[in-house]
Amino acid sequence: MWFTLLGPMRVLRDEREVRLGGPQQRAFLALLLAAAGQPVGVDDLVDGLWGQDPPPTALNVLHRNVGKLRRALEPGLPAREAGRWLLPAAGGYRLAVDAAGADLPRFREQVARARAAAAEDRPAEAVDHYVRALGLWRGAVAAGIPPAVRARPVFVALDREYAAAVGVAANYALAAGRPAPLLPAVRAAAEREPLDELLQARLVQLLAATGRQSAARDHYLQVRARLAEDLGIDPGPELTAAGEGVLRHPTAPPGTRASTPGPRASLIRSAQLGAWASVARPAQLPADPPVFEGRQAELAQLPAPEEDHAGPGAQVRVICGMGGIGKTTLAVHWAHQVAHHYADGQLFLNLRGFHPTDQAMSAGEALDALLAGLGVAAEEIPVDVEARAALFRDRVAGRRMLLLLDNARDAPQVRPLLPASPGCLVIVTSRNRLDGLAGAHPLVLEPLPAREGADLLRARLGAARVEAEPDATAQILSLCGGLPLALVAVAAHALTHPSFTLASIAAELRQARSNLDGFAGFDATAAPQAVFSWSYRALTPAAARLFRLLGTAPGPDISASAAAGLAGLSLAGVRPPLLELTAAHLLTEHVPGRFTFHDLIRAYAVETAAEEEADHDVTAALHRLLDHYLRTAHRCSELIKPGQNTIPFPEPRDGVAPDPIDGTVQALAWFGAAEDAVLAAVEHAARLGLDHHVAHLAWSAHTYLILMRPAERVLAPARTAVRATERLGDPRMHAHALHALASACTRAGLPGEAHDAYRRALSLFTELGDVKGQSVAHLELTRLHDRQGRYREALRHARRCLVLSRQEGASAFEEAGALNAVGWVLIRLGEPRAGLAYSRRSLKLQTNVVGQSFVLYTIGWAHHLLGEHRAAIDNYRRSLALGDGQSWHGRDHDALVLERLGDAWHAVGDPDAARASWRAALERLYDSRTEARAALTAKLGDGSARGQGRRLP
Repeated sequence: MWFTLLGPMRVLRDEREVRLGGPQQRAFLALLLAAAGQPVGVDDLVDGLWGQDPPPTALNVLHRNVGKLRRALEPGLPAREAGRWLLPAAGGYRLAVDAAGADLPRFREQVARARAAAAEDRPAEAVDHYVRALGLWRGAVAAGIPPAVRARPVFVALDREYAAAVGVAANYALAAGRPAPLLPAVRAAAEREPLDELLQARLVQLLAATGRQSAARDHYLQVRARLAEDLGIDPGPELTAAGEGVLRHPTAPPGTRASTPGPRASLIRSAQLGAWASVARPAQLPADPPVFEGRQAELAQLPAPEEDHAGPGAQVRVICGMGGIGKTTLAVHWAHQVAHHYADGQLFLNLRGFHPTDQAMSAGEALDALLAGLGVAAEEIPVDVEARAALFRDRVAGRRMLLLLDNARDAPQVRPLLPASPGCLVIVTSRNRLDGLAGAHPLVLEPLPAREGADLLRARLGAARVEAEPDATAQILSLCGGLPLALVAVAAHALTHPSFTLASIAAELRQARSNLDGFAGFDATAAPQAVFSWSYRALTPAAARLFRLLGTAPGPDISASAAAGLAGLSLAGVRPPLLELTAAHLLTEHVPGRFTFHDLIRAYAVETAAEEEADHDVTAALHRLLDHYLRTAHRCSELIKPGQNTIPFPEPRDGVAPDPIDGTVQALAWFGAAEDAVLAAVEHAARLGLDHHVAHLAWSAHTYLILMRPAERVLAPARTAVRATERLGDPRMHAHALHALASACTRAGLPGEAHDAYRRALSLFTELGDVKGQSVAHLELTRLHDRQGRYREALRHARRCLVLSRQEGASAFEEAGALNAVGWVLIRLGEPRAGLAYSRRSLKLQTNVVGQSFVLYTIGWAHHLLGEHRAAIDNYRRSLALGDGQSWHGRDHDALVLERLGDAWHAVGDPDAARASWRAALERLYDSRTEARAALTAKLGDGSARGQGRRLP
């Protein structure tokens, strides 16, 4: 049997099409196929087929469809038998399909293989897998089912998944020099989404790369005109760059390749395209709730966006009310309704204002996240909070953007995050009114009236079940206090037990509420607590235990594998209780694979754990969680920077396994997803006095943080680790902690503290006879002195680093870094010919792609100063091709190389190429590098080429 969803929905048996029945039956099958073998709940099926207004007979019709579909798939199947394909599961049904029998799972399997091949530096193989994956699509997903069902979020998400895969595949095809195989798929996707600028940019690039220069130019001009006519906007940065490429620079004929060093460089380049494209128009809003009932009066009070808002700053709407009242749900729903008015994108941020265990997000942290969402590289973000706020306002100036700031504590937390641009809309949710926020318009949410509460229950349970027991429904509404969070939890319980009457559920809830300690009379805050208590008591023992332990876990969220470590279970063993908790609406899978609590539910979990879990069991669980984070972070650190972790860490407790990370891309992705949880774990371990865990986890995390995150984010765990290693009295661990602190201080512009920490680390490494530690410390001191203009001192440390890197136990990687450091400083001292000799020797030893990029820049700069401008141009371009995209050394470095490239083009008499490079450099810098921007602006203004290199790579 072969099931297709990626285009017209069909089922083939022995290459003959199966008759599936009418439109509703076909829609039912499409909903199951969209789940790709996973269970689909009854309420989701009802919502998918009928939306928010199902008929009273919806459940009966659904069950009839189940029987009809089973008989269509398996003729002759006895009545009431489930058969092979359509199986009952988890309060709903699932279709037993996998990659061998259905196109959607096979598509995802091929995409996964493509990503694995790319991570292992096999770009041609990655392209082949993408070609196979995209070849499975034969049109719009689920074509032929009723349009109302086709518009459901599950199918829209599949369309987006396809578009994202096309974009990534095009990146790899361009990087691997094999654009032709992907051209049909990209052309088809671009035709389907004529206003998707990223897809259109990829089509322009592929057309040019296959020698269709005229077609590429014509297509770009058509898209530019369409955007102006339909949306009244100019192309964004990604499409503009692609268009300018074909308008100004002829493309090499098919079959020729740029002078790049190999497939790894191509992969890095492809990552650049994807990374920069993703920040051109951020789209960070959480998914629109699939079921939204009530709040019509409140929605009417939230006016349509003011196209010509004439105020001094952004429009600010504050949605406030007690916990569980539905603030976030309303805010997300309204944001999706108006998002199309904000063509420059949407940003979302949970400010953790009322988180029961974590501190509220500081303004500095919030600005870091918002700037990252706008594509500002970590090292471009100023240390000073006011400077960060100014940079954020500058980045959104003149743009139409929507910001959703969820769970704010007070006005001072929000005020630095407000854009000055009148074209922006800011939606803030808070339990407080935020009266101190000038110009804000508050909307206070009250508990749902009985009618809207009943509508919510009908939408989730079906009208027939609710209307059959009006008295019980009224009791449930009263006991839940009109709070949507409580009502949703009750509905989840009722769906899980379809045989329970609403009267029996109301009695259970009444009993749970009467058992609450200290409860007397109606208290609005007691309603959700009563529901949580009742929902908790209905859990299986395994789910109840996991619920309690999750309440003790540090961090805003947790992955399934980390939850397994916490509970001492296998990944397979933790999935059923996780599914049970999400089905009961006690836990939310807010992004795929990561789970979080509502603040009120987390507080209840914390209380329950304190009452029912023994202290030694909680301690053991936290040890397992920390061991999981430590082992996974250590693995990721080694992949990002081989040889970084030379300190053996303690053996993990039984039942703890790291995440299976394979390759640098996966390592970066893991840290990106788990960063908040890992840093919270470091601080939690420090509070518990687990200094070994603090030291090891902070050191492993430092490898990622120093590359990818702002200085403020790097400093805190580094200082925590220094204090922990002092308490431990382990000189080797203390030396590494001091080294991490020193590099963080260098990033933060604290040279005095950095020098002191490096000096202390170097002293300890020398006492220990740790040659590698000494070498690294001298290399970092070289960089520190270079930044301060103390070149003779820098050269002394670079030469000492070189001597140490050649001793027994050192690697070629370390010697290559030392050679280039000596070469760089010699160039700084006015000896470019001598420096060039050292850097050329470095390049022969260097196997790391990031190191190669730095060395090529150094070689290019030496040629530049020697007047050998063509050689400089070649090396600058090779450096950019290798170094772009992963933010290993930041967009500031890219800008520096581009500026030098522009200078070299100017020197050989090509002012157009020079200006193009300088403009590209200016785009990379943003405004945080004011001196560098001023120099570039001057060059673009008068066409001159001046300046020297600014920092040691």
